[in-house]
Amino acid sequence: MQVNQIRIGAVLSYVSMGLSTVISLVYTPIMVNNLGKGEYGVYSTVIPIISYLTLLSLGLGSAYVRYYSRAKVARDKKEMAKLNGMFLITYTVLGLVLLGLGVALSLKGELVFGNKWTPDQLALGGKLLRIMSLTAALSFPFSVFESHVTIHERYLFQKILLMAKQVLNPLLTIPLLLLGFRSEAVALMSLFFTVLSGVLNIYYCFAKLRMPVSFRHYDFSLMREMVGFTVWVFIGIVVDNINWGIGQLMMNWQHGAEAAAVYNLSNQLNTYYLAFATAVANVLTPRVHRMVASHAKNSELSRLFTKVGRIQFIVMMMVLLGFVAVGRAFMAAWAQSDDTTTDYIVTLLLFASTLIPAIQTVGLEIQRAKNMHKFRSVSYLIVAVVNALLMIPMCKWWGGIGVAGCILFTTLVGNVLLMNWYYKWHIHINIRLFWKRICQLLPSMILPLLAAVAIAVFVDVQGYFQILIWGCVFVAVYCLNLWLFGMNRYERELVSRPLARIFGKLSRR
Repeated sequence: MQVNQIRIGAVLSYVSMGLSTVISLVYTPIMVNNLGKGEYGVYSTVIPIISYLTLLSLGLGSAYVRYYSRAKVARDKKEMAKLNGMFLITYTVLGLVLLGLGVALSLKGELVFGNKWTPDQLALGGKLLRIMSLTAALSFPFSVFESHVTIHERYLFQKILLMAKQVLNPLLTIPLLLLGFRSEAVALMSLFFTVLSGVLNIYYCFAKLRMPVSFRHYDFSLMREMVGFTVWVFIGIVVDNINWGIGQLMMNWQHGAEAAAVYNLSNQLNTYYLAFATAVANVLTPRVHRMVASHAKNSELSRLFTKVGRIQFIVMMMVLLGFVAVGRAFMAAWAQSDDTTTDYIVTLLLFASTLIPAIQTVGLEIQRAKNMHKFRSVSYLIVAVVNALLMIPMCKWWGGIGVAGCILFTTLVGNVLLMNWYYKWHIHINIRLFWKRICQLLPSMILPLLAAVAIAVFVDVQGYFQILIWGCVFVAVYCLNLWLFGMNRYERELVSRPLARIFGKLSRR
């Protein structure tokens, strides 16, 4: 049952990511066209501010997974009930603090949003900040129930609920935009679906999983221990938010809401790109913590790290090279930008920044499970400060390209050089094996790379239909080469076995 749930979770994660990406690609231009770049810039600028406010979670979600997994392995029901009660209380209090801070910031518009905005934009930004703060505050206690479902690896329910939210939210929001409703309606719709999904998770946890909860004893000493564990997780999350969110704010402060809106489109595509990698890693999080709690050998963790990394690399390179092929035409059709070449370059730089950290996401969970994530957090914090300082002049001189270039440079230093050294010498992951297995895939990607460059240079791709046609041509070349020359037996079976079952059922009918 567990194995099936993990496989189903991985498949549904990719289905969910694909569905979410397609819907957002349709939804975003409608939103930009109906709101205008100015109002969309205001809306997109509030989002990273909310991301910073959600840092009040202090990274405790990782502690919940780690400590609850240990209690579950020990079959200690009293400890599990106590942990659930403690986290519900803690997250409710933190949610109220977040809401208070959000309301306070909304009253200081010029301080938060800078002096490039009009009075109307400042008023709108304050209103959106209050609505989104309420949404984020409610998501805190709801996240305990969502994490509980994840720990029990009930991915079928979780992913179906997520997909329903991803489909229904824009489907209900688009008519509102077409009828003349503004960005406040978009924010309120997101609030509604946060509450709805939270209630459904609560019902599932109590009705199906019999989630134990006890509020009798709040163990402050245990919470101090967990905060000691999560402080470095928290710093890591802060750093990630700075690295990926500061560019949006920097563009807003130096070039205004409209420039921030344009950069946000490239950043949004990069968010989808990262999601394709984390889809597999997320469903493996409970397994990693169980393996470490059960004292699994480093060789077993290395095999899992390498196996997942190769799958992620195959998927990520297909998207990256596909964007090389038709990305310029896509940005012209989707973003409707005045400078398609710049947007194309910015997106490619952000994709390149994401690639290597994304294929090593399982390593982050191994660090957390071993409580050895302090080095990552400290290193990334230093790199993030350097990134922010470099980004000030780079953003001023080269706009979005300067911002994305800074992110790429600091990622290569922090996420690649430092972390791979740490994986090898301190986490004792066989990093040489990892890169050996990754490099074995590269020869099979030479022809797809040449095909992508040839399409980008020699084919005048225009409109969504031609993007689809030439995109399919590239995917066919990529998949054929990977199947014949790159993928190993295990990776081929991940594709062939489900297809064989589907065709078998169809033939019997």
